[in-house]
Amino acid sequence: MDIITHSMTVDGVELDCELEFVPGQTATETDPAFRAEAYLITAKVKGVDIRELLDPRVVIAIEDAAALATHE
Repeated sequence: MDIITHSMTVDGVELDCELEFVPGQTATETDPAFRAEAYLITAKVKGVDIRELLDPRVVIAIEDAAALATHE
């Protein structure tokens, strides 16, 4: 697992996020495939962490966007 950063604008607010990143893998003969995942640790606005104030749907959107951007 790695810690990654991802910036994203949500409702006109720029968020600087830190996420835990788990790379995906393709299937092998012994292991199944799984997609990359990212888990939001902090979401900062001008240095203030607002992670706990975010709607769960926004958290999921940030995690999905970060995993996709890092995976590419």
